[in-house]
Amino acid sequence: MFSIRKNSFLKIIVLTLFFSFLIFIAKNYFFWWKEDFQNQIIEEQFIEPIVDRTSENIIDNSIINKKVEAKILENLNSAEKIKYNYIPEELNLESDFFPYFTSIDTFLFTSFIQDKINNINVFFYKEKSDVRWKMQNKKLKLFWIYNMKVYELLAVWVHEFWHFFDLYILEKKVSLDISDYFYYISWDWVSTIKAGQEQKDFVSWYALTNKYEDFAESFTYYILHNSDFYSKSEDSSILRAKYDFFSKFVFRNDEFKSDNYKTTTEIKKYYRDITKIEFSLENFLQYLKK
Repeated sequence: MFSIRKNSFLKIIVLTLFFSFLIFIAKNYFFWWKEDFQNQIIEEQFIEPIVDRTSENIIDNSIINKKVEAKILENLNSAEKIKYNYIPEELNLESDFFPYFTSIDTFLFTSFIQDKINNINVFFYKEKSDVRWKMQNKKLKLFWIYNMKVYELLAVWVHEFWHFFDLYILEKKVSLDISDYFYYISWDWVSTIKAGQEQKDFVSWYALTNKYEDFAESFTYYILHNSDFYSKSEDSSILRAKYDFFSKFVFRNDEFKSDNYKTTTEIKKYYRDITKIEFSLENFLQYLKK
């Protein structure tokens, strides 16, 4: 009798593994187009372009020439992984632009990120827009760079890059994406917050927009203001779960657990937008180069 039960149990395990393997093959090799289609819908409907409502420099009647997409192949690091595009093309010749470009480049080519990325298209627009950054069709676009301080630009980049990382890089499992572990902490659906959640369970007002923005804002807080994130999480088990997610699934060697680029000791109870919090860009770039 015991032998029969043991054989039946083994058959169940073998069948479970077999069907899991079939699901994995189907998802990654036959229905890959479905995931790309779903991600495109997420980009268009749920990932909000980062709007700077505090600025008086709102879009005017100038026309952005989107046809000018000259590929600049000579980058600071690897043209094979990242393609920087300048619109207009002459933008790459302006010396005032270099600090913006180099700060992003330094972030992307840190040891814990560069091995995970491939074929990213980054577009720098000199013209105005009603948004600072947006992701569209796997392209990351920055508008009117001179409207931002360099530290803010890098913060916005970190936020927007995480959307890309979430959809196209973060490890996918057979029936569950790694990012779902984060989504389940606070969200019943894309924009439906679980009952009992409070403002203190989110890093910013912008994080309350939907689960994708909660993800990107929390990531930005973890990268740029790690010690503050940890301190605030002591008053919220939900916020602690979000903090621990990045330690467990994204950065497993204590990356960014530092506060040597803080510019203030004050931790506000409420932030509208994490990308607006000032930090020492010089110290942060030095940290990245370690």
